[in-house]
Amino acid sequence: MSGRNLRLALFVVLAVTQLAVAAGAIIRSELALRSGEVFRFKLQPVDPVDAFRGRYVNLRFELDRAPVADRLPNLHNQKIYVPLAVDRDGFAVFDSAVLERPAAGHYLGMRCGIEYTDDNGGRVVSLALPFQHYYMTEELAREVDRSLWRRGRRPAWVTVRVRNGTGVIEDLYVDGRPVREWLETGGPEQPPAVTAIPEQ
Repeated sequence: MSGRNLRLALFVVLAVTQLAVAAGAIIRSELALRSGEVFRFKLQPVDPVDAFRGRYVNLRFELDRAPVADRLPNLHNQKIYVPLAVDRDGFAVFDSAVLERPAAGHYLGMRCGIEYTDDNGGRVVSLALPFQHYYMTEELAREVDRSLWRRGRRPAWVTVRVRNGTGVIEDLYVDGRPVREWLETGGPEQPPAVTAIPEQ
């Protein structure tokens, strides 16, 4: 095989590999959205300077760390799996992080940050959840930034569909309503609602 043909073959293999990786990520996300289990993740306010980024709103989660089982080695920037449970208010909580994919139950796969010791002496690891942005039109994203983050604390969470370790944001809720409905009904002018979360 000539050098030119070899370069062409390598280019084709590389292009097919890149397409396969992208297609796999899209398929996993679509399967999660269609058949994944729903979990609610509470949000915290973000720095208003950094909240709006064109066609998406940055999200900051209250749930940003997980306990670590004592038997595990020190964790730092590793691929981990974090089992999911639901608290009595219907929001997601994390069980202890593990290095191997759980055989049962719902979990998220992600890279961890640093491990440290919490106030009770337990091992915990920081997490950057694999869904940090809520995408919408630029106009709506700007309005969410203005209304949700810049005008005071509003109770907010996202629903995330989870399937085989993949989590995909389904919707953003503010004052107990989907964000688009909240904006359409003048949500920012309404007082924050006290919303009971149905048990799952």
